[in-house]
Amino acid sequence: MNKPYTPPLVEKWVSDTLIKAGILYPSDICSSKICKAFDIEYTNHFGIAGSKTNELGSFIVTDERLQLPEQHEQFLHELGHVLRHYGDQTNMPQSLREYQEWDANLFAMYAAIPFHMIDFSKPYTMNSIMEEFNVTKALAHKRIEDIRQKTYWEQRRQRERYVPVFKPFALQNCSDETKRIMKQLSKQTGAKLV
Repeated sequence: MNKPYTPPLVEKWVSDTLIKAGILYPSDICSSKICKAFDIEYTNHFGIAGSKTNELGSFIVTDERLQLPEQHEQFLHELGHVLRHYGDQTNMPQSLREYQEWDANLFAMYAAIPFHMIDFSKPYTMNSIMEEFNVTKALAHKRIEDIRQKTYWEQRRQRERYVPVFKPFALQNCSDETKRIMKQLSKQTGAKLV
C-alpha cells in the first residue's frame, strides 16, 4: 500500500518500537498488552499521573478521575517518558523538563495512532478515528492535521524534485512518417525544415 509520506525519525521510531513489541493493530494499543510487552507495572489512582524507572523496574500511574480515552492518552504520555527519557524531572533544568514533556506528548500522539496501523486507502472520519484508536477528539484532530501537513510537504517535495526534460525539436530524431508529413507541410506552406 502506498503511504502518502515518509515518517520522520520519531514517528518511525515509535512505529518500529511498537512493531517489535507485537503491537500491530489498534486493539493492541491497550495498557495491559503494552505493559506486558515492555515489562512495566501500571495502576491508576485518585491523583496526579506519573512514571518512574529505577532498579526495581518501570512504573506508570494515571489519574482514575479521567474518562477512559483521556486515561489512555495519559498512559501513552507516561509510556513515552519510560521508553525515551532518563532522569528525575524534579532535579533537571526547566528547558530539559519542557523538552521531555514535548517529546512525551509527541510520542503519545504517534503511539495512539501509529503510522503502521493507518490504512491510508480507508476514508477515515474524526469519529471513526476516535472509535478505532480510542482517542479523544482533540488528539484525533491533532493527528489528522499532522498527517495532512506531512502529506502536503511530501507532495510539494515530489513536485519540486520532478524536473521535466525539454529537448528541442530535431527532425532527424523523428519517425519516417513524421519526416514525410513535415516535408509535405514544408512544400504546402513554403516553410523551411529545421
